[in-house]
Amino acid sequence: MLRMIFAILMVSTLANTAVAHGLVPMLLKVEHQAPDQFRVSLKSGVPTAQTPTPQFPNDCLASPPRHSMEVNAHWSVWQLRCSDTPYAIRLPGLGEFQAVAQYHDAEGLKHSALLTRQSDNFILTNAPSSFNTLSSATRSGVAHMLAGWDHLLFVIGLTLWLRRGKPLLVAITSFTLGHSLTLALATTGLLSVPISLAELAIAASLLFMAVQLCRPAAQRAGTAVVIAAPLLFGLLHGLGFANVLNTQGLHGGDLALTLLGFNLGLELAQLFVVGGVLLVALLMQRQAHRLQTAAVYGIGSMAIFWMWERALLLTV
Repeated sequence: MLRMIFAILMVSTLANTAVAHGLVPMLLKVEHQAPDQFRVSLKSGVPTAQTPTPQFPNDCLASPPRHSMEVNAHWSVWQLRCSDTPYAIRLPGLGEFQAVAQYHDAEGLKHSALLTRQSDNFILTNAPSSFNTLSSATRSGVAHMLAGWDHLLFVIGLTLWLRRGKPLLVAITSFTLGHSLTLALATTGLLSVPISLAELAIAASLLFMAVQLCRPAAQRAGTAVVIAAPLLFGLLHGLGFANVLNTQGLHGGDLALTLLGFNLGLELAQLFVVGGVLLVALLMQRQAHRLQTAAVYGIGSMAIFWMWERALLLTV
């Protein structure tokens, strides 16, 4: 009975707050139309109340925004008149969301960047340095890992499943390989997976993890599965993120650096989580069964909920 109550509480608590595989639901587009005129468009796939308003430079005069709607998104458009090319435009208040920003001049797309709560300033006068792009994406990867419950639960389950040094090291290396493969495939355009299917597969991998945790150690999957499961999860998780960046307009070198930094941030945060779980397991050696039970019901409940939720999205 207590186990069932725990599972229900986990689902009800996380269902409305969990940020699973965080998408990039906003596009900020800045177009230089004339020497002193700019057009700023913000496309958002989140409710208006959660959509930030761009913050323009003091030497720019902005018109009232024009609003329009399309399927699953809404647009806001401003006309700017500036005495000079503005240095930057901010998008404050992103919170848990992210945005792709683009700057277009007379020749077309000049550069693009990923905006996050930690880095919400879009530089217009010149493309950001490779180091700034990489460091910003790394911070975004860390934040994404710690806020993405599907990713977090998988790493927690993987750590509790293996625990020992060598198997866990093999699994973590396999997970990293999946992200590296994603980077190569995404930047060359050789592979693209529908995001909805990738999300459903990620939820299924969590259910697989819960099943492994509830089995006695002698009956769990062998070495080949230990390598393949994290590899597949890393590939799917990375492809989902790469698909969104490509769709929203992050391309070429900007995409490569962003994905590289994002994956680096994921790995750093992942190692932090693994260390934390191993420490908790060490401190709870006498209650290891309770810890394992909590993980089984928590991960399994969320996996079933997400599979049901994401399967519905495929049918609508």
